[in-house]
Amino acid sequence: MAIGASIEGVNSVIRPVICIDATHLKARTIGVLLVAVCKDRNEMIYPLAFGFANSECTESWTWFLKKLQEFDRVMSELKETYCKVYDELLAVGVKKFSRLHSPRKRYFSMTTNIAELMNSCLLAVQKLPITAMAEFIRDLLQRWFYNSWINAREMSTYLTTFADEHIKDRTETAYRCEIHPIHFNTFKVDDKWKETTVDLEERSCSCRQWDLYELPYSHAMAVARFKGVSINALAFDLYTIGFLKHAYEMGVNPVPDPEFWDIPDAIRNRIVLPWKKKILPGRPKKLRIPSAGEKRKLQSCSK
Repeated sequence: MAIGASIEGVNSVIRPVICIDATHLKARTIGVLLVAVCKDRNEMIYPLAFGFANSECTESWTWFLKKLQEFDRVMSELKETYCKVYDELLAVGVKKFSRLHSPRKRYFSMTTNIAELMNSCLLAVQKLPITAMAEFIRDLLQRWFYNSWINAREMSTYLTTFADEHIKDRTETAYRCEIHPIHFNTFKVDDKWKETTVDLEERSCSCRQWDLYELPYSHAMAVARFKGVSINALAFDLYTIGFLKHAYEMGVNPVPDPEFWDIPDAIRNRIVLPWKKKILPGRPKKLRIPSAGEKRKLQSCSK
């Protein structure tokens, strides 16, 4: 299950790193809820897709991930239908339009903590039937997208809050750098530890930080100050408020009354059988199993 607003956002301005996780359902129908989330350019959770399965197994995750991976299928259809467009895209280079093949490291996500946080938002409805849980998720996303859009609209800065704080944290280091011009847009930067080469026109630095994260680091910021160029202009457009607004501008509409549904006959005549239950021995677990290296919280009595 994917909301149209999420599909629009992830195809345009959202980071391509997808974190997945599963949480157990505790209703009469035993199973798991599969969750896929991303991050927006303000380092906030961006819900992407949800799915229901009988258990957290290889088959369930394979099915769920196949629903997310559409690049190869779309490219093959494009080749069959629009051969000229397909050839032109390949001439440009796959890394230029496919996030999967991009050389840039546009994301600071190295863990699946955001998926765990998404699961924590759904703890209260684990005992509800699947249809009720799906409606709860839709209502949650409706409020989520609206509040995020309001917050983005009220921001008065050119860049997102995360990008602004990123630049402020590196301002002091930028002031300590020495600048030595090489060419009109190329400079050697000495930060007392190492020497790097900054190319303003290519938005590149030999330290690779600017190239990987698409935000200016101290070397590029020092050159911008030397040239009298706005530091905000060095950040890539995806970190601007305009792109953040675009990620949430499509609202999540409520599901209409069933009498107004237009269901195709192929779907209406499909027989959906309940999944096979696999009841494990022993008392059902209420809490998740901590990960390796995760510290347990010790409960102590005050007396």
